[in-house]
Amino acid sequence: MSTAFRLETFKRALARTGMGLGLLLVAFALVGCASTQSVGSQASDTGIATKIKGKLAADPEVNPFNVDATVNEGVVRLSGKVEDPEARVQAERLARNTEGVVRVINEIELGSTTIGERVDDAGLTMKIKSKLAADPEINPFNINVDVEDGKVTLMGRVVDERHKKLVEDLVRNTGGVREVVNRLEVGDRSEQ
Repeated sequence: MSTAFRLETFKRALARTGMGLGLLLVAFALVGCASTQSVGSQASDTGIATKIKGKLAADPEVNPFNVDATVNEGVVRLSGKVEDPEARVQAERLARNTEGVVRVINEIELGSTTIGERVDDAGLTMKIKSKLAADPEINPFNINVDVEDGKVTLMGRVVDERHKKLVEDLVRNTGGVREVVNRLEVGDRSEQ
């Protein structure tokens, strides 16, 4: 199934639900811009994520609208839902065989995701990113937020344990969050 065909099918599904394409594009842009890392680190991670997403889109076994790849310091987190267990394995295989990938965390679940769930997740991501940016104690430039069905995964780097807990508490106390997975690392990368 070609990417163009998948995109056209997706557009028709949107039209049937009565949602405007503009709203969806804004939602996808927000999800795509969920990373607030420093510019140098983000450029490298963005390049890796782009390569992986291109591989997912070109692969006939994996629906790229149902799988997301988030990259932080070369660590790839795959999330989303697929109906076929082989698609889950294939997505991980494609990510592992991408230049620059240090490690892959495969959290793809079996099942299906609705368009409404995707839009809800995009709104929740925006809400969390706004709260992080507004807090004077938090430097959001190294924090990546990924939301899947109300489950928020945090990746990136913070100064100390207190900031790690502060970020987690801020996210946990955001309406719509049902679970928080805190994978934030502590300290300067050069120290590790």
